[in-house]
Amino acid sequence: MDIPATTLCRAANVGLRTYQQARDGATKQPRPATLGRLATALNRFRLGFGGEAQDIAPHAAYRACLVVAAFAMKADPRQVLNSDPTRRATLDPDWLAAARVRRVGYYIASQFGGFRISDLARAAGVTKQAISSALKELYDERDTDADLARVLGRLEEIFE
Repeated sequence: MDIPATTLCRAANVGLRTYQQARDGATKQPRPATLGRLATALNRFRLGFGGEAQDIAPHAAYRACLVVAAFAMKADPRQVLNSDPTRRATLDPDWLAAARVRRVGYYIASQFGGFRISDLARAAGVTKQAISSALKELYDERDTDADLARVLGRLEEIFE
């Protein structure tokens, strides 16, 4: 795909030297987590630069769900779209705000968009477990957060 190694490593949060050693076979087998991050980064590049329409459509629909969620929650859609869900920066308030919007985006995609969890995870670039956990947190929080319950109720009225 002609992606520079430095760009790929930065997107995967993998050191360039680690990547080069693994590629050249100069070190032991890379950890599965490292390979997973590289695979996810490659998939994101593939989705971003083209590919087959069937691969792009779920990704585009997921991004549209994030934009709808951002507007429903009065958040900046660009900030949400640019926030990396795999980073898990729980001490960063901007990341946490984007994560909250992402959960609502997952909800929209799964409840109203007809996405299966596995398809949604692939489109979002995260694991199925991450989507399931986020949705569980959302359902639990809905019972205690009146603002969230109001937003979700409004979305249900719009989509149903």
